[in-house]
Amino acid sequence: MSAQGPSVVVIGSGIVGASTAYYLARRGARVTLFEKGRLAGEQSSRNWGAVRQQGRHPAELPLMMDCNRLWQGLEQDLRADLGWYQQGQLRIAYDERTLAGWEAWLPVAREHGLDTRILGPGEVTALLPHYQARCVGGMFTPSDGCAEPEKVAPAFCAAAERHGAEIVTGCAVLGIDTGNGRVSGVETERGPLAADAVVCAAGAWATRVLQPLGLRLPTLRVRASAAHVAPMGLELRKLVVWGRAAYRQRRDGSLTIAPGSSGRHDLTLDSLRHGLKFLPLYLRNRSKLQLRVGADFFSPGGLGTLLQHRTLDPPPDLTAIRGALAGFREEYPGAGELRVLRTWAGYIDYTPDELPVIDAPGRPHGLVIATGLSGHGFGLGPVTGRSAAELALGERPSHDLSAFRLARFA
Repeated sequence: MSAQGPSVVVIGSGIVGASTAYYLARRGARVTLFEKGRLAGEQSSRNWGAVRQQGRHPAELPLMMDCNRLWQGLEQDLRADLGWYQQGQLRIAYDERTLAGWEAWLPVAREHGLDTRILGPGEVTALLPHYQARCVGGMFTPSDGCAEPEKVAPAFCAAAERHGAEIVTGCAVLGIDTGNGRVSGVETERGPLAADAVVCAAGAWATRVLQPLGLRLPTLRVRASAAHVAPMGLELRKLVVWGRAAYRQRRDGSLTIAPGSSGRHDLTLDSLRHGLKFLPLYLRNRSKLQLRVGADFFSPGGLGTLLQHRTLDPPPDLTAIRGALAGFREEYPGAGELRVLRTWAGYIDYTPDELPVIDAPGRPHGLVIATGLSGHGFGLGPVTGRSAAELALGERPSHDLSAFRLARFA
């Protein structure tokens, strides 16, 4: 390692890669981030913007609570407007079974001192101006927040550049070089670059990036759709709500509305390779997940595909979006006409247990993996990036990451 600080390559400019670059550069590392397409062009800019602690897996909750504290200071740290609000997150229950499931999770919240509580129907109505549906209750976490996805990863990259990082877009990493059991650099479209460490934060592409190293990362893509709706006549609380639809109102009065609990998996050869590992997850969620044969089913999933799809831009599920809009109208009949400005979709990279991989597997030495955030990545992104930076610098991580090791899938 150089006396000027270790040289680290980060692959991917989503919120995890961008925050990794920022925390590394702030610590004096020589950082180069490579993005094959445009900055944060995939799921990091296509999600709902939720910064959620409630309902997290017990292993993930301590990281997320710490990350919530990071979010509260990010606009100041990054010197950027992120559209940050901290007015909470609410899930609305329309049946007793759902509510009982949330009540069963409350001991996890209490163990960690999280402010989640169960609400009765009247409390839900009091919390949500203009809400007129009949529910059985809700789960509310006042300290949860939300931000604008399109703003956050670019702000991390800009801050990383101010600390000396180099951000390279439109340039794919073609391979990770190794020698004597450790990382030695990367091969890119613009030529080789030596490095002391490499952080793979490639999201939906991570499995393919790691495959040539003999590392099997079982992830599958789930397509999630959303819509941007023009400002309407109702002023809502600036929180994230999951009810008959998932929604949040932006500062300008417009809304992001999405199907709250449905997605689509476009079947590929990876679906067959990893299918048994994902079977329990599928059985738990089969009523919410559509399976379709994807256009890339017979693609080898190698370099040609990676370069062909500079930025994954799948078509949105318009039927699901229409259902979400109808659900929102049921909850807010006074909203009037909902004028859709645009629709979009993105691919979420899921692992079999819906937990991320945040690990320095040691084979090869100097490689760090930070991916597979399973739809939790926007809110968890900053602390994941900080943890990846700690691993790349050879430091003891601030959190216990044992639940997030790659070896759990062996």
